[in-house]
Amino acid sequence: MEKTKLGRLINRRFHRKGLLITALAHPSYSGAQNTSAESSLSFQRFEFLGDAILNLFVASELYRRFPKANEGLLSRMRSILVSRKLLAKIARSIGLNTNFRLGKYQENITAGAREKILADVFEALLAALYFDRGRKTVEQFLLQCFASYFNPKKLFLIDPNPKSSLQEFTQGKFGSLPVYEVRPHKKRKLFTAWVKIRGIRKAKGSGSTKQEAESRAAAAALKKLKIRKKLTYS
Repeated sequence: MEKTKLGRLINRRFHRKGLLITALAHPSYSGAQNTSAESSLSFQRFEFLGDAILNLFVASELYRRFPKANEGLLSRMRSILVSRKLLAKIARSIGLNTNFRLGKYQENITAGAREKILADVFEALLAALYFDRGRKTVEQFLLQCFASYFNPKKLFLIDPNPKSSLQEFTQGKFGSLPVYEVRPHKKRKLFTAWVKIRGIRKAKGSGSTKQEAESRAAAAALKKLKIRKKLTYS
């Protein structure tokens, strides 16, 4: 297993192959059970532990890197770092999207569902690495994966919930909430949303659903307003 593409990409050699096999076999995969001598292990349990490992690592790093950030800001940054969107992005960067095993009936799942599975597999991989090589190796691997994302400016550009960020900003700045206007396209299965702040249109966005259109409009408004979080680094 250490000779696989995934092994090369994560730059970690697994001594116990069954651990990696379990982490990469999604429950929908028919061969997920009893694929190794360590058949008592399961993907779901790996995912559970991996999630805890990830949250502890991210919280510890944020606490250390931003000593003057308050609890609310630390929580906001952590929610972005452990979001499904970012974990799926990292999973793709290390080749998990072409290495995990998925059941045939899920091969044509939606992009959102696939994103969740990639995030779950990444967390399961953390547990496998923890059992095989220990906490220090897991932390080194996570530092490798997240190094560039601890930059606050870059972090908030990939905010998975721009509507919440915009709402937080407008409430604090103007004491009011953003208002969305959504219209469907007549010929295409798309929606366009405009976001208004204090009655003035600030930005628009399009998507296959009303929620997606509103989210993109909010992201565009945040970019237009050049909202940045002010952090003290020392």
